[in-house]
Amino acid sequence: MLPVVFAAAQGLRPGESSASVRSRLGFHIIRLTESRPARALTFEEARPEIAALLANLQRAAAIATLVAAMR
Repeated sequence: MLPVVFAAAQGLRPGESSASVRSRLGFHIIRLTESRPARALTFEEARPEIAALLANLQRAAAIATLVAAMR
């Protein structure tokens, strides 16, 4: 979750909506529908997020290599 979106969501109670929030991805309105206590994810639950993070890191490295080669 984007930090600015997370910050806006922290002050909400279930059923409340935020004012518009601007991030690098655009504008957002957050509505908190439910609040659950924090818990550690199992590896299987975290696997898709880990895979996305690794793919993003690989893309960023490839872009950095291309930019360096262009200079």
